[in-house]
Amino acid sequence: MALSAWTNSASSKAARKYAKLTQKQAEIASGVKQASISKIERGDITRSISLLALARVYRADPNWLDTGDGPAPWDPVQIRKAQHNANEPAAIYRVVRVPPELPSFAPGTPGTPGTVPLISWSQAANWDGAGQQTADCWIPCIAHHTPEKTYALRVEGDSMTAASGELKSYPEGSIIFVDTNLKTPDDGERVIALLTEGNRLTFKEFKEQDGPRWLLPLNTRHEPIRTAFVVLGTVVGKWEDED
Repeated sequence: MALSAWTNSASSKAARKYAKLTQKQAEIASGVKQASISKIERGDITRSISLLALARVYRADPNWLDTGDGPAPWDPVQIRKAQHNANEPAAIYRVVRVPPELPSFAPGTPGTPGTVPLISWSQAANWDGAGQQTADCWIPCIAHHTPEKTYALRVEGDSMTAASGELKSYPEGSIIFVDTNLKTPDDGERVIALLTEGNRLTFKEFKEQDGPRWLLPLNTRHEPIRTAFVVLGTVVGKWEDED
């Protein structure tokens, strides 16, 4: 058996056991056929798109499930250094370029810790966590976040679509995760803010230098916002469709 196949089989079975699921239960939760799960755990499949679906159900790092590299589900949250040359600091902010399968989890589904409600912009304007059970669906949040204080939001418009080649960009339709417990962002963090004038919600980069605060779009065709605003939450991660 090849090393990669052995890693897949060992990691997949260990993650399922840790999640306290039988193969049949994993099939129901993930949509992956029990026969395929059995093959993965035997090492008959060295690489499969089914691993991503199983990773969501097992609450496991997809890379760890595939290669054995990275934190296991039972490990504490680990901060891994960025592996690029964009001078990004080591952080728990993660970008995943694979879209979630919606709807994922119905509200109140047992055994799905780490999921957050996907809500509308109108809900986000007055969101306090109390009405999270009314969300149409819940999706996994792979970034470190405050339970019951975080929601997912689908990006509207192109003001946060950066120029080609930029590391972080938020095209229309991508999904961001917003932690409403983080209302004092650092310069350069992405936030959801409520504009005092017009009582309008917006998604922008927070800027603060020597006192003044403003909101900066990543798309240079849009103007910075320098009117009064209140930060409602900080973006801790995103889903983005594969190009």
